Amino acid sequence: MFTVYEFISPLSASELTALVAYHSDWQVCFLNDDHHPVIGILPKVSWQAWYGDDGLVIHRFCRDEQKHRQYASDYQTWQDELIVYISTLSMPKHQQGYGHGLMGFVGYDISAHALNPSIAIKDGQMCAFMGHYDIYLKPSHQGFVLCGVGVDAVFFEQIKHKLAWLMGQSLPVPVGCQFSPLWQKGDYANAFNKTQDYIKAGDTYQINLTQAWQADLTDKLASYLPKLQSTMNAPFATFLRADDFELLSVSPELFFEFDKADKHIHIITKPIKGTRPRHHNPVQDEQLKNELASSEKDISENVMIVDLLRNDLGKYAHVGTVKTPKRFAIESFQNVHHMVSTITATLKSDTHPLTVLFGSLPAGSITGAPKKRACEIISELESQPRGAYCGTMGYLNADGTGRWNVLIRTLQAQNSQAQLWAGGGVTIKSKMDGEYQECLDKVGVMMKVMA
Repeated sequence: MFTVYEFISPLSASELTALVAYHSDWQVCFLNDDHHPVIGILPKVSWQAWYGDDGLVIHRFCRDEQKHRQYASDYQTWQDELIVYISTLSMPKHQQGYGHGLMGFVGYDISAHALNPSIAIKDGQMCAFMGHYDIYLKPSHQGFVLCGVGVDAVFFEQIKHKLAWLMGQSLPVPVGCQFSPLWQKGDYANAFNKTQDYIKAGDTYQINLTQAWQADLTDKLASYLPKLQSTMNAPFATFLRADDFELLSVSPELFFEFDKADKHIHIITKPIKGTRPRHHNPVQDEQLKNELASSEKDISENVMIVDLLRNDLGKYAHVGTVKTPKRFAIESFQNVHHMVSTITATLKSDTHPLTVLFGSLPAGSITGAPKKRACEIISELESQPRGAYCGTMGYLNADGTGRWNVLIRTLQAQNSQAQLWAGGGVTIKSKMDGEYQECLDKVGVMMKVMA
């Protein structure tokens, strides 16, 4: 049974998400989904993945039974459990974008740890989350449509009344906060020089070196979402609140898109490698854009990651279907120009999209190459585990369609403390000052908005 109810509202999807996250205890998940937003609320079943001394532990909660269960697992076993679960779901007809399935994130740490168990996972924070969202909101021409898939009628009425109350509440007004770097420029230079040593020694030919900033929050991270999204206009922005953990991303980068046609799942990935800042002067802005388009260093960096991702997809795709229809395109965002290539493939019929997702993480654009060795070097050189940052967040429908971002331009918050990260690909041709400035270019607008 597919139930819908339309609300009249002047709010944007990010504003409604902030209201729900601020004024309720619902586990809310917002996906901008390439400017076709969806807001999941109150998942029927949710899985939180935590890592401790005894390894990976899954906290599973069933809404209808109001029952929690904890059990030991591992990266592969949890993936298999999710595949079995989603195979029991059905897809409503004539749904575009999210229709019925799973929403959530898989953090960088848990996937890097799967490549090498010596790579640490951020302590005291969930490293992945998935929710079966059978109740969700989508924008309509007058406001929002509340959708329920197989939801009890009485419960659906309760959700309608609670939403009506929420829409009468005031939007949260964020309190300005200041981020402080965990590294000074000298710390970054030291890590950069060690990266160059590894490249010269032949261990790697590119490392995505990142650094973090930290701030004390006096308010929920959700309150910053509307302003950040309206400023950045990020196609793959996401937000999740689960218990006291919040994850907010204004990502411009697509990791995987799964489409279905001719009974096959077709994959698109668009890795970003190469960055220049925007300029308020149109002439200088165009010069920066042209400089990026002709940069040998950025082109070679992009080629490396395209080759890595083609190799990743080759494990799961029909022979001869992995193609690169677009190379080195320049896409302009609010604060930066990026160099973006497009890779496509057709998935083998006996391979599930979640297998591709889990097996291709972490994304090559935020590790470097070769991937396993790059992750080991990152673990050694960066000051702390990345947590969710540089993982992926998105959705997968029951029919195998879905869309997942790369968690860059991403904030994660817990216990009134937020972290923001930025980085870039370091190659033999990189210059330390330029790479350091690229980090600042990527997060400068976000810091200004939050201040």
